[in-house]
Amino acid sequence: MDGRAFLEVAKEPVLGTTEAHWRSAAGRAYYALMLESRDALQRWGFVVPPRDQVHAFVRLRFTFSPDPDIKAIGRALEDLGRLRNHADYQLGPSGRFVSPATVQQVVRRAEIHLARLDQVDADPHRRATVIAGIRAAFP
Repeated sequence: MDGRAFLEVAKEPVLGTTEAHWRSAAGRAYYALMLESRDALQRWGFVVPPRDQVHAFVRLRFTFSPDPDIKAIGRALEDLGRLRNHADYQLGPSGRFVSPATVQQVVRRAEIHLARLDQVDADPHRRATVIAGIRAAFP
């Protein structure tokens, strides 16, 4: 299975009618982008740390990349990660999950950034430049 499959699962709860559906979808959209980003780093030769450190590892390497698309993915990981944490751990009343609107935007944002990641990964020259930039930022 690839992380991208979580995005398809995220689309299902968006159609649900409860806050629990919408909160769950936020988490799946985040994990779709985070796991695909992690897998890209592994393909690119980076040694990814264990579970508890992988989120920061991936986010920071993307956020501090000189490539604008990779940097944008890093920012999206940060934003979507915060929303996932809010959805999973702050169960009090929240205006963010009173309708599927927020999660529809989150799913779309994850799709956009997965497409960006695919574009970088498909271009050998650009991919090499991204890898070199990340290695320079994290020697």
